[in-house]
Amino acid sequence: MAAIAREVTDVLTEKGYRVFVQDYDVPLAANFIEEMHEAIKNARDLVVLFTRDYEQSPYTRMEFTSFEANAAQSAEERRMVILRCEDAPLLGLFAPHVYQDLVGVGDAEERRSRILAALDGRSQALKPPPRPFIGVPPRIASFTGRSGELDRLDAILMRDKPAAVTQASVGRAAVQGMGGVGKTSLAVEYAHRYRSLYAGVCWCPAETRAGLLTALASLAVTLGAATADEADVEKAAKAALRRLAEQRATWLLVYDNVPAPDATVDLLPSAGARLLITSRFSDWSELAEEVALDVLPLQEAVAFLQGRTGRSDGSGAKTLAEALDDLPLALDHAAAYCKRTQMRFADYAEKASSLIDAAPRGVGYPRSVAATFDLAITEAVAQCPVAETLMAYLAQCAPERIPMTLVEGAVEDEVERMEALAALAEVSLVRHDPFEDSTPAVTVHRLVQAVARARSEANGTAQDAVGRLIARLVATYPKEAYCDPQSWPLCAKLTPHLLARGGPDDASVSELLDRAGGYFHGRAAWE
Repeated sequence: MAAIAREVTDVLTEKGYRVFVQDYDVPLAANFIEEMHEAIKNARDLVVLFTRDYEQSPYTRMEFTSFEANAAQSAEERRMVILRCEDAPLLGLFAPHVYQDLVGVGDAEERRSRILAALDGRSQALKPPPRPFIGVPPRIASFTGRSGELDRLDAILMRDKPAAVTQASVGRAAVQGMGGVGKTSLAVEYAHRYRSLYAGVCWCPAETRAGLLTALASLAVTLGAATADEADVEKAAKAALRRLAEQRATWLLVYDNVPAPDATVDLLPSAGARLLITSRFSDWSELAEEVALDVLPLQEAVAFLQGRTGRSDGSGAKTLAEALDDLPLALDHAAAYCKRTQMRFADYAEKASSLIDAAPRGVGYPRSVAATFDLAITEAVAQCPVAETLMAYLAQCAPERIPMTLVEGAVEDEVERMEALAALAEVSLVRHDPFEDSTPAVTVHRLVQAVARARSEANGTAQDAVGRLIARLVATYPKEAYCDPQSWPLCAKLTPHLLARGGPDDASVSELLDRAGGYFHGRAAWE
């Protein structure tokens, strides 16, 4: 190894590098440990002459692990560069690094070329396979707290399997809690924070079986278990689960807003994937380990309000958080409103409290959400009057991504429509959330939709909104989907909203359902 160390030193020195070599640059009388400590701290790159002995020696283990720790904290780029000098596998910390092979290479010029290639960042290592990240909503910049719940999810989903364990406890977690408590936000944060631990992540809207099947069918295409122009939706979904079970890699599947355990019992991965479920249903003990989610602790609610608005008003934030019962969805609306209008937290709390007291009892959403929605929509309408029309229209859609081609049916004038969208987004009533193929889309929280539907029914605009939605579906839903596979991606985006629409089943609706039937039948027939 001394000869190889000298060879590498000569090549790098000739190229203009400054090189520190422990065999030559540490005086015999010097403190070896101290000298290496300083060298590791100050070196830009660590060149490892890799052998089995290098990996196993306690001194060299301290050397490369210390360098990795320092590199992770350094503002400048510092790299471990590996020259493999023995036919031994590169595992653990060595696996992802740039390396070149000197094993069996006798030609001096070729060895020189490989040494320099390694220092230039050119590696013989194969590029890691892509890690698909399918359908996951954008990360929420204002996400606050929940560290205990995230740790709990990590422990459930990524721990090693014990020797004896029930099926329910292996790699399945169900985040359970009331509406508006932040279940989906927690799942989004987990997916983004821990994505590197998985071979891929697939987000599946699971409020309806059709939505879950469609998402899994798209996963089948990604995995090569089906093709987009020939897969029956249900069979393709189950083909995706079979393909996952055949792979050695581990995926993360997220089933968002599952209504009850029996809705997914035949669509659970048996292997090859960990499953994260969100649901309002209270008992998942037979299928998954439960992570109960409550409202935010008061301290985290106060931190969220101040962070979301960029303010330092702990007393006012505490008053507002208590008025809204620390419910994350209501806090988000309140923070967006206060930021938009520069209203003081305490003043908002006073307004919200009076609205909460006047809100109807027995509705299917928290009264705090009704109060914050009322303030938010009032502000949005003040900025753009047609925001009311757009909100009533979006409330009739499914709680999934709403493609912009469908949104266009709400307000004819494009400028007014875009102004209304901007006004609603500023107070957190809608979020821009494009599809995986970059098709523009927006999403609306299902509780916001529920409050908006109640509001539109009360003010008499619901019927007009339903009519506009059906008219837009008639104009955009492909007519010949049975024999036109190229139309199927659009059908998949529109179908959830067709099935969710309200109103009577008149001739237009019957025609639309017939087109949707052709879409499903066509996919099955082309399998």
